[in-house]
Amino acid sequence: MIKKLLGSFVLTLHTAVAFGQNKPAPANEGWQTVFFESPAMALPLLMNAAIQHSAALKAMEIEKSIGQQEVKIAKKSILSGVALGAGYTYGNLTSIALADPGNPNQFATYSSGRYSTGVTVSLPIDRIVTQGNLVKKQVLSVDRTEAMRQEQENQLRQRIISLYQNVLLARKVLNLRQESYVTVQTTYRLAEKQFRQGQMTLTELSSANAQLNDMSVAQETARNQYDTAFLLLEEVVGAQISTLMTAK
Repeated sequence: MIKKLLGSFVLTLHTAVAFGQNKPAPANEGWQTVFFESPAMALPLLMNAAIQHSAALKAMEIEKSIGQQEVKIAKKSILSGVALGAGYTYGNLTSIALADPGNPNQFATYSSGRYSTGVTVSLPIDRIVTQGNLVKKQVLSVDRTEAMRQEQENQLRQRIISLYQNVLLARKVLNLRQESYVTVQTTYRLAEKQFRQGQMTLTELSSANAQLNDMSVAQETARNQYDTAFLLLEEVVGAQISTLMTAK
């Protein structure tokens, strides 16, 4: 009985494979062709979209802008140490004794008025010495922020590659599970027919049914994994993949 079933199964499988080879494969939509068959085109589109969508990279850009403003402030900070002073003086500062021409024995005293004004400018010496260092520190801070932003961008690109590969793998697994399900389903129908004709026991039919159920679960699991991988990629790029692949 088992040999009969195996022989029928081999014949059925051969027929199914031959039919599958002769049947033309359905044409993919335009975006599917780009996404699944042209990684060199798909990956740059996905990476650019992910970079534009990344909130972390936007935060780093803002941090960089803040740092650039700090550089401008540091360059002008030396002016905060400049102190201006002004003074004005008035009074009789000098007395001069001169002989009286009408009486040589007497002297007359004359006071000379003096006026003075002045402006002073002071600047702490430490400000002059450390000004260049303060500016350099702020410039280095901006450079560090840019390096951190670039590192995050590189990590994001690597993540896109990983997510893209997960989608491709999940799709291949799903296709294999679907093909296996069709094969097992065909085998079960054949087994059911043989059971009705009395050519197979109930135990053998139950075994074929269990295989069909297992393959059905495996197919749905593969479908779920594919959908999940696809949705995760769309979440990171922030757009529908079908739209990205057809964007001009």
